[in-house]
Amino acid sequence: MSDRREFMGILAKVTMGAALTGADLALLSTPAVATPTPARVGATEVGQLADLTKVLWVQEKQLGGGAVREAVIAQLGWARGLLEAGATDRVGRELRGVVSDLLALAGRASSDVGLTGTALRYLGQAVAMAQEVGEPVRAALALGQIGRIHTRDGNSGQARDVLNLAMVTADRTRSSGLNALLLTSQARAAAQARTPDQAVTYLARAEDALSSTDTAAEPTGFDRTLFASEAGRVYTILTTQSPIYASQAIDTLTASTAQLASGRAKRRAFALTELATCHLHGGDSATGIHIGHQVVCMAATIRSRKLTEHLQLLRTATRANPSPAAKELNHRLAGMG
Repeated sequence: MSDRREFMGILAKVTMGAALTGADLALLSTPAVATPTPARVGATEVGQLADLTKVLWVQEKQLGGGAVREAVIAQLGWARGLLEAGATDRVGRELRGVVSDLLALAGRASSDVGLTGTALRYLGQAVAMAQEVGEPVRAALALGQIGRIHTRDGNSGQARDVLNLAMVTADRTRSSGLNALLLTSQARAAAQARTPDQAVTYLARAEDALSSTDTAAEPTGFDRTLFASEAGRVYTILTTQSPIYASQAIDTLTASTAQLASGRAKRRAFALTELATCHLHGGDSATGIHIGHQVVCMAATIRSRKLTEHLQLLRTATRANPSPAAKELNHRLAGMG
């Protein structure tokens, strides 16, 4: 019972907008705190689960998937119990929509710690549940995440196929922001596949889509700052293939990182990794090395295998630089593997 009271206390904190502590996340990682489930589910339980899911998403963006994955999976067990309880049709649909979000987060967190197969299974379940209750935005977002996993793993053909499915699903939403987000994913896949012209074309289409929407009203939250961050990542990939893109990448990343919200520590670490890499490729070693040391300090507070892997971009750039300062940074990066 004490666990249950503590769990309800966490839900109260979430409802009031308070941040979760490490102890809160540890408690949420214990399945027992989420029992017993009620015999009947109402709007209150769905609202609590939705609020908790939002907070866990925020924590993932700040601390990385490794910091929240156990808590997400534990709460997913509770949420699945709620699906077995009685509910009105409306509450049942809303509950399935929230569970789809939680499944997508479980997929994202699993991917972030390197569990690709598990991530794909969770995301596939998120797509299925979203489709079941007629939620194309949720379905398209989960499909987009699947496409990005395939892109990162070098499966360009599979990435393209899944992202095309996501675009078809997104067309039903009339969400320009969602289309822009998926087009940037297409751009990243094209850059990884070494088709720079196609990558730049996708970015232009994404920017056009975003310019025709009211980003404040977008269900995805994908705004011009996040677009610039995504574009910077695409130009970074292209810069590692040809230094002619370095200037564009640096300008884009410099502007976007200055505008990123403070709660997006993980994205900022990714972006600064890219910015340091591009400065090194562009010939400004001093700036690249300075930013690189900043990133190493940031990365120590973020539990993300993806970030550790992403730092290899910077490590590769330091290897190509003969200066003692670059060798020192390379040594620090080597210690993070």
